[in-house]
Amino acid sequence: MPRFIIQKHDSGSWFYQLLSSNGSILLTGLKHEFNQSCHGEILSVRMNAAYPENYERRVSPGKDHFFVLRSMGSEKIIGVSEMYPHLDGCEQAMALVKKVAGDAVVRG
Repeated sequence: MPRFIIQKHDSGSWFYQLLSSNGSILLTGLKHEFNQSCHGEILSVRMNAAYPENYERRVSPGKDHFFVLRSMGSEKIIGVSEMYPHLDGCEQAMALVKKVAGDAVVRG
């Protein structure tokens, strides 16, 4: 079952990860001072993930592919994908985020 996991980083900040049914990381949120801020960001992901225009494909300096998810009508990044050696893997992950983010359960 796809799920959002909220975790506390060693530095004391909080972040979420959206995991696929098989446990692969699809999207990671930004670091926040408070756990509750992660819940708000997850709500934003749920509202924005279905819209293709909210995704931006990027290429890292090492030539890996990844994407960011932005809040609609904003430059605010609400999630960053893992790195993928091939564009196809990045596209598949983006399609999966679009599909599962709205119904993924929240843990943590």
